[in-house]
Amino acid sequence: MRVVIIGAGDVGTYLARALSAEGAEVIVIDRVAAALDRVEEQADVLTLYGDATHWSTLQSADVSKADITLALTSSDDANVVSAALAASLGAQRTVARVDDPSFYRTQGGVEADVLGISAVLCASRLVSTELLRQVRRVDAEYVGHFAGDTVQIAQVRVAEGTPVLGQSASQVKLDDNAWVAGVVRDMVLRPPEDVARLEVDDHVLLAGSPAAMGDAIKAVTGARHNRRVVIVGGGDVGSQLAGALVQSEGRVQVIELDIERCHVLAEALPKVNIIHGDGTNIAVLRDEQIDTADFMLSVTRADEVNLMASLMAADLGVAWTFSLVHRPGYTDVYSHLGIHGTAGSHEQILRMVKWLLPPRGALAHDELPVCTHGLYEHQLPGGIRGDVRLADLALPPDAVPVAVIRGLRCHPPLAGLALEAYDHLVVAAPPSGAAQVEKQIRRAGRGGE
Repeated sequence: MRVVIIGAGDVGTYLARALSAEGAEVIVIDRVAAALDRVEEQADVLTLYGDATHWSTLQSADVSKADITLALTSSDDANVVSAALAASLGAQRTVARVDDPSFYRTQGGVEADVLGISAVLCASRLVSTELLRQVRRVDAEYVGHFAGDTVQIAQVRVAEGTPVLGQSASQVKLDDNAWVAGVVRDMVLRPPEDVARLEVDDHVLLAGSPAAMGDAIKAVTGARHNRRVVIVGGGDVGSQLAGALVQSEGRVQVIELDIERCHVLAEALPKVNIIHGDGTNIAVLRDEQIDTADFMLSVTRADEVNLMASLMAADLGVAWTFSLVHRPGYTDVYSHLGIHGTAGSHEQILRMVKWLLPPRGALAHDELPVCTHGLYEHQLPGGIRGDVRLADLALPPDAVPVAVIRGLRCHPPLAGLALEAYDHLVVAAPPSGAAQVEKQIRRAGRGGE
């Protein structure tokens, strides 16, 4: 695999090191010679001095022969220009990092086919989405993202007194953008229509949009609504988290040190309580009765502040603490110190880049707890006929379709759903059936031959 990385800063160097360690041939372009010297010291890569917004530099890097070209400099404008030029020169796949959330048409962290660029990534949104996933793990056995974070899949246990006990799995009422995809009973995943009555110790598999999943998990588990969330840091990550959590948790408070930013947040988030103060000041935390919070997320631009605020909150009695980590490789330190969840932009960008790499088999794979099945994401081939429906795929009998993703929307896996070229399909299947699932999807692209 051949990878061209534009930008030898912290993120570019991190990805160069990670991808080269996995056997990729990596070429790093930068117009600062010292930055190229640093990346050569840390990773087994080739380097090219030059400006990647110029045709000649990209041609020298042979981007047309690259499997993927990543524009990861600190300049959003330069990244868009470089990735668009690389695409016009024949690069197979191109990715641009654009950190300004206002650039995007949607609330997601990934957008496809912008100016010919395969994918544009927003680091703050990817981090926010990951932290939200970890918060939802408090109420679920499993929560995972698929199809560029377009669909979220969760597994939750049915216990005594939960609202869905005794209901038919296919009749559980959820938000329009979420659905029951299956039920695990005795470690075997069954389609929802096969479970007429949910019992204690069943495990319900849910799927849907990330925005709908918080309420869907609550609908099955009976987890308390109106829990209190405190967020330290009102930057891009903090504001995105506040906007999402106020929908599912109800009581959200943001502590921000910059008074001007507080005014901006108050106008943008009228349902969120904005507090001007220092989240590492114990007097401020006590004044805001931090001990009554159910969750605390520290997401400032400084690792030291985030760690200190999280540790102080835990010491004052907050049950669940989460933190943004800027330095790659430091997440284990936070875990050892008792922080329940962490996320960093370097790791999230790498996760998304791996998902965007030219597919060899499943685009993504994850195991489900207490279940013989795993989750497999596939992209349907470009040659699929216009009249192929989900039921026509002839998947193995023990495979359960979970979600169909088309563009920026996810859909329930209805048997009569007409499939289109390049749709993404998430299927739950035992490992022994994974190869057959892939075979049937490839076969559909050849017209069912």
